This record gives sequence, C-alpha cells and structure tokens, in this order.
Amino acid sequence: MSRRFRGLREKPNPSYDAIIIGAGVGGLICANLLTRAGLKVLLIEQHYMVGGYCSTFRRAGYTFDAATHFYPLLGNPSTITGALLAELGIATEWVKMDPVDCFHFPDGSRFTVPADFDSYIRKLKQEFPQEAANIDQFFALCRKAYLTGLVQYFRNVSTERMNAFRGLTLRDVLVKHFRNEKLRLLLTGDIGHWGSPPSRTSFVFDSMLRLAYFLGNYYPRGGSQVFVDELAQRLEEAGGHILMSSHVRQILTDGQAACGVELETGTPKNRV
Repeated sequence: MSRRFRGLREKPNPSYDAIIIGAGVGGLICANLLTRAGLKVLLIEQHYMVGGYCSTFRRAGYTFDAATHFYPLLGNPSTITGALLAELGIATEWVKMDPVDCFHFPDGSRFTVPADFDSYIRKLKQEFPQEAANIDQFFALCRKAYLTGLVQYFRNVSTERMNAFRGLTLRDVLVKHFRNEKLRLLLTGDIGHWGSPPSRTSFVFDSMLRLAYFLGNYYPRGGSQVFVDELAQRLEEAGGHILMSSHVRQILTDGQAACGVELETGTPKNRV
C-alpha cells in the first residue's frame, strides 16, 4: 500500500523553528500542533515508515502491528484525545472493540471483558458471586481515585483527597478487598500495559487507566499504519517537513539551549 505523504525529496532547509526527532504518534501529534501554530517544523525519522510502535509490517501476506493492539479513547470525540484528532482533521475511521479484552487462565478458563461497564460488573459478580459486595466497594474506590487523579493531573489542581492514595499500590487494594486469587489475577491482567507489577503500580494510575477503557477502546479501520500515515499527511498539508530514513547523530547546543541537529546521512554530515 502506497503511503499518503510524500516526505522530503531534497535536503531540508538550513533553519527551522522546531525540529522533532522521531515520527511516532507523539512526534507526529507534536509536529502537527506546532505547524498549525505557525512554526516551521522538521520531523526526522530514522525508519522508512512513520508510526513507531503504531506502525505495521507484513509477513507472508499478513499485516501485523509492531506493538499496539487497541487505542483507548481515540474514536470517542468527547474525550481529550478524540477531540484533538478532530481538531487536526484526522478522518481515520475507528472501530469500537467489544469485547475489549479476553483473559486466559492457567486452568484453561477465560474471561472476556465487555465494552459496557455495567455489563462488566454484572459479569464479574456472576463469575465471583461470593465477592459481589467487595466488587462494588473496589470499583467505588476506583471511581474516587479516577476522579481525584483527573483533577490532580489533568486539571493541574492540587487536592487533599490525593493524600489518601499516596503510596497506595494496586496490590494493597486487591489484598484488602478480595480473597479469591483468581479474581485478583483477573484484575491485574493489564499490568503488561503498565510495565510494573501490582506491588509497584500506583492505585490511582491503575484506576485512571482501568476506567478510561470503558470510555471506548478502538482500532483504526485498515490498520494502524492508516492512522499514522494520515497524521503525516496532515502535517505536510499544514506546511511541515518530514525527513525519512535519517538518523540524528547529535543534538547541537548553544549554552543551555538546543540549536540544531547533526544528521548521520553520509559524508560530510549534515547540520540543520
């Protein structure tokens, strides 16, 4: 499939207002926002594809994601990230996932997670009836931690309510609320996404991500590469430059400020 953006076919300009290293989703979004704010932007990527973890590759006629397998919130225009994509004019079609996930246990059983939160809670209680009251208490605490985290970290408003959660780990809360080991295991099924074990994972952080999933998990129709290629396309349409297959050897500085980059693209090395 041909890509939707051109990329620079000649040397980059000698000067830019901003240079962004890496065309993953973060770099692509940042470059789009800066370009739309009127800055002259160069986005540099060492790979021949944009997207980073959100890129795809083909093997034996099949398309695989490099890393991502779903995108929370992006297809929901009422969320911050969904609204941001709309602001950038991203037209990628998002398919809502239902079920959201499926967890497989060592005993051969499995638990599928519905996209609807109330359905999820009912299913948990059906599977673990002796823990029904504890499930309600646990998720009530999750909601409180979720809302406290939103105020503290997304509204930048310090709140004393955070004091009750400081130092509290996911493991602390699970051990306090549940006796059933299988239920504890199920409720830690996402730790691979967090990158830390329950004993080192903030309960507030876990609650914010756990409940955010029920605002919608999505996958781009046509695959992840369709999404990131459109981000690159919108960047070029807004006037930004993308330099592919180019490795940044060094960030140049002037005192305490970055002032350019040195590219390792043959001899002599190019400076921007």
